[in-house]
Amino acid sequence: MNTSATPPHPRSLLYTVYFIYFFCGLTLCFEGAFNPEFKDYFQLSYQQQMYTMFAKNIPFVLAVGIGFLIPRLGYKNCLTTGMALFATGTLLLVPGLQSGSYAVVLAAFFIIGLGFNFQLVAGNPLLSALGPADGRSSRLNLGNALGAIAQILGPVTLTLIIPVSVVTVQGKLPYMKGLFTAIGALLIGTALLTLMVRGVDVSASFRSPEAATPGSASARASWLQPKLLLGFVAIFLALGAEAGLFGLYRNYLEDPQIAGLTSHQSQRMFTVYFAVFACGRLVGSAVQKKIKPASTLVVGAIAALVLLGIIVTGKGALAVAAVTAIGFFVSIFFPTLYALAIEGLGEQTAKASGLLTMGFLGCAVLPVLQGWLADRPGLGLQHSYGLSFLAYLGVLAYAWKSWERRPETSQVP
Repeated sequence: MNTSATPPHPRSLLYTVYFIYFFCGLTLCFEGAFNPEFKDYFQLSYQQQMYTMFAKNIPFVLAVGIGFLIPRLGYKNCLTTGMALFATGTLLLVPGLQSGSYAVVLAAFFIIGLGFNFQLVAGNPLLSALGPADGRSSRLNLGNALGAIAQILGPVTLTLIIPVSVVTVQGKLPYMKGLFTAIGALLIGTALLTLMVRGVDVSASFRSPEAATPGSASARASWLQPKLLLGFVAIFLALGAEAGLFGLYRNYLEDPQIAGLTSHQSQRMFTVYFAVFACGRLVGSAVQKKIKPASTLVVGAIAALVLLGIIVTGKGALAVAAVTAIGFFVSIFFPTLYALAIEGLGEQTAKASGLLTMGFLGCAVLPVLQGWLADRPGLGLQHSYGLSFLAYLGVLAYAWKSWERRPETSQVP
């Protein structure tokens, strides 16, 4: 009897995971939306500004360890831990701004990243397991799309609570501190919510009749599968490039040599960017129910490469359109790559999830490298986006290989 097709699960847990993705996406957006303000307030270079990305994503070096802890702690308990860490880091941003200490702010982002780490290592396998196996990629895209939808609300909220007349960083500080305090309190409530939701054993969802016993040569061999290891590399590159787009988006629009938008205009366009990003994930979630995920990934990677060429060379409205539209295509990269990489891993899924989630280290490394390139007099901010060509070529190569792979040969014997 096949128990993995439609595993039993309480809908409340699935809906709670969806809510967590939504609310944590909102939280991360607020932090990213203030990158230019952090730069001005702490007198930073582009590279130093991107240290927030480094601090938030370097904890993903622990993702494999968390993957090994999941069988002992349980998926739901890991979600609770993640939400508690998320709340702690967000609240720590307030004294960091109050004291004017960039070190405290970076420590806050590190704790936030650790919470995000727990959320994804536990949350992605839950989305994968809580439903029919053939809907795995669709649920992952939907869960991540909810986070993107929440990120639309972030910039909109900022334009509503921060008056247009407030243009200086000092004027915005009270609003920023109040916002982080409120979000921290809501994250504490979210952690309590995960405690009240009934847990479920999803281990059967990752078990197949051919699954190897833990510690056997066959089980260890799963870590040697090129599909998994190359999936990690592709996720590392894709997320690193995406973090650069996200972290420097407003800087790009406000650069007088590119588009020259005002701070208020770039804030509004940030909303449009996330609307396009969310739309891409929602469309991807729907399309992948009928079309092979690898096929959608090939199309998305090619489109991203074309738009990237415009981002590096365009000016004015054309540049604004390209750097915004690219979000539609890159939005499906992480959830789709993740779904392709864990396919067929059986009981090794939790550990594989840890390895793949460690791909968020790309968000720590590539944005800092891009910031360093942006500070170079001979390159500048616009040409620093050329670094992403490498990332999207890597995604295209992995997608093409997955597309070519026949179902009967998709697993390493």
